[in-house]
Amino acid sequence: MMRRTSVRAGALLAAGALLVAACSSSGSNKTGAATTVGGATTTAAPGTTAGGSTTTAAASTSSPASSTPAATTWAVNTKDCVDPAAADKAITGTLHLGSVMPLSGGIAAAAFAPVKAGFEAYIDYANKQKMLGDVKIDVNIQDDQYNKDKTPGAVSKLIDGGVDVVAGIIGTPDNLAVRQTLNDSCIPQLNALTGSPHWGEVKDFPWTMGILVPYDIESKIYAKQLSVMYPKGAKVALFYINTEFGTAYADAFKELAKQYNLDIVDTETIEGEDATPPKSQVTNIAAKKPDVVMAVPLGAGCVTFLNALAAAKAQNAGWNPATFITNTCASSLILGAAGPDANGIYTSGATIDIGNPANATLPKVKEYLDIMKAAGHADIATTAAAGWATAEATVAMLQQAQKSSAGLTRASIINAARNFTYTPMLARPGVVLHSNGEADPFLAQSLQVIQYDAAKKIFTDVGKLITEFETK
Repeated sequence: MMRRTSVRAGALLAAGALLVAACSSSGSNKTGAATTVGGATTTAAPGTTAGGSTTTAAASTSSPASSTPAATTWAVNTKDCVDPAAADKAITGTLHLGSVMPLSGGIAAAAFAPVKAGFEAYIDYANKQKMLGDVKIDVNIQDDQYNKDKTPGAVSKLIDGGVDVVAGIIGTPDNLAVRQTLNDSCIPQLNALTGSPHWGEVKDFPWTMGILVPYDIESKIYAKQLSVMYPKGAKVALFYINTEFGTAYADAFKELAKQYNLDIVDTETIEGEDATPPKSQVTNIAAKKPDVVMAVPLGAGCVTFLNALAAAKAQNAGWNPATFITNTCASSLILGAAGPDANGIYTSGATIDIGNPANATLPKVKEYLDIMKAAGHADIATTAAAGWATAEATVAMLQQAQKSSAGLTRASIINAARNFTYTPMLARPGVVLHSNGEADPFLAQSLQVIQYDAAKKIFTDVGKLITEFETK
């Protein structure tokens, strides 16, 4: 799906910020209502959305959020493990948590450095708060330079070091490269930082889970929003990168287009290895004068696409299509690099916009920002939230496993992860991570459509959180 060329590295300039944007999920939590968090109850408090309108955020408490055991309806079969005893062995003293991220290799390492910092900051916070009681979480993050060919070696080092859980590996090909090994070894591969639909293959790979909204669901959410914006129908042009990543979005959008009276008048693609700005593709789109452009570029391609589209609009007076773009482009660095050309684009997210000064006083946001400032990460707090959220969900799964009748084991950890309900600290109202074995393998399936203000560098909400595609 993703590339290992210099173009690919450039595409990663702001990927650290994009990951958390998709960390949404189920539920219909209303303002001021109590929210069940893995069996515990927290209360929502008034807050502010990314755009400054009144909403809710989980209220800050003096003790960290926790998850308690849910009724288990799915359980892993440890008899299939290479070493069943290891899968069921009690974890005491120290839990060895591993991950694989790009720590070297130029732009990729620089882009994802905040994710690593946020991940480690939450684990440090969890240890200080003794979230696992007397069990300390030891973190070991290995380097794969965002190169799937290096990921197996990195994971081998983790396994040789006695890793109990692997979480937060970045990238679809990187996760796929070690999925079989981790499943054979019965080591939980939690919260993969990618929205690939592959993470729904529970029967064949029960030990692997993702944390982001699947790409096809995100695309369907955009189609749903367009049906609200254009109740009488609209002409739509599709632009997407011709990879598994891009086709997942395009195919899902096409699936719902007719149902929502969306007439696809043009389809343009760019190859995964092509670094050429898509001027010809955008020229073809402009010739059709669609009402909407649904775009699925990637990384640096987000910027070149927006630049090309702005140039085409300037050459076609009166043509100003509503432009939807994947939330993998929705980072402050990527959109900032596009400058005014990104103004007004529609995308999606499910966390509070930490970069909006209006949200800085929300209890949970303030708590997070204070922790990051104390850790020396105030300057990267916005992008580090991706790593923080991933580690937070991971620790909540560990807590739930520890409270189960089996105690803390590798098997109880994956069982907890697949029977899970949790409200993330920085989630928007109504956003709850939820899983239910094979019946609901994806933690996240809901998103809020948002619109970017390039001058203010903030997002405003468009409509309500879309939960229609949640597994019931």
